[in-house]
Amino acid sequence: MSILPEILALTRIIDDEFALPRVDRVYVPPVRHDKAHADFGLVILEDGSAGLFYVPREAPLSLLREATGKTTSGTPAWELGRDLACRDAGRRGLAFGAVSAITQHFLKRAGYEIPARHSMDYTPRDHVGMVGLFPSLVNRLRQRGVPLTVIEQRTELLQSNTHFRVTLDPARLGACNKILCTAATLLNDTIDEILPHCAGAAWITVIGPSAGCLPDPLFARGVHAVGGSRVSDAHALLARMQAGEPWRDSVKKTVLTADQYPGIAALCARARAASGPVSKQPG
Repeated sequence: MSILPEILALTRIIDDEFALPRVDRVYVPPVRHDKAHADFGLVILEDGSAGLFYVPREAPLSLLREATGKTTSGTPAWELGRDLACRDAGRRGLAFGAVSAITQHFLKRAGYEIPARHSMDYTPRDHVGMVGLFPSLVNRLRQRGVPLTVIEQRTELLQSNTHFRVTLDPARLGACNKILCTAATLLNDTIDEILPHCAGAAWITVIGPSAGCLPDPLFARGVHAVGGSRVSDAHALLARMQAGEPWRDSVKKTVLTADQYPGIAALCARARAASGPVSKQPG
């Protein structure tokens, strides 16, 4: 089974057992045909739990239609989340936002706080693999003389020199001992193709706003850490996104490691102990 149906199944467990807050607001960034980079949208639930989602450049129009045509205040969060495994990239992106918001609500309900993200140490003795180009990190690693292999899909980025290679070939990850993988591989459903090439690495991190789901399937596949973005103030973030301003402290960077994570069964037990199982409301 690919990872997306597994994430969806875990989210359904939460939806089946607990009464979830409904959708309060969906923010989709304006469609800009001349933009150089993808944008992010936001799903906010009635309790203030929120999830970011990545808006691919190739799919903003379908996403905009989905958000404005289907989603209104009071929509059950699951109605958005269940599109996680669909083929349309726009609907799938929106579903990731809903799943992330559901996950944040569930973790709060269970009283579980994901630790703040810490910087990982890289030295010239490492060979770092990177799935997706993280420009600021690439610059830091190159300045420190750390060998780096980047897997990309865009041919215009391809290059190669003594300590730095950008390639289309994920098999090159086999030479890397530490790997950073963009969470966009969850959104485009390529992560199951990437991870087998990482099997020899001592440390694998999946990182990005799309990694706001429960991490059980990632850890089961050998990922060591998941770095994400927890929305600490949804309405402040919404205002900043609408104004095109930096997100600042409305978002907290987090990282969850496999050895810290208790698993969904333990989290469900905590949530039941905190509030008891609650019957879902009709509709």
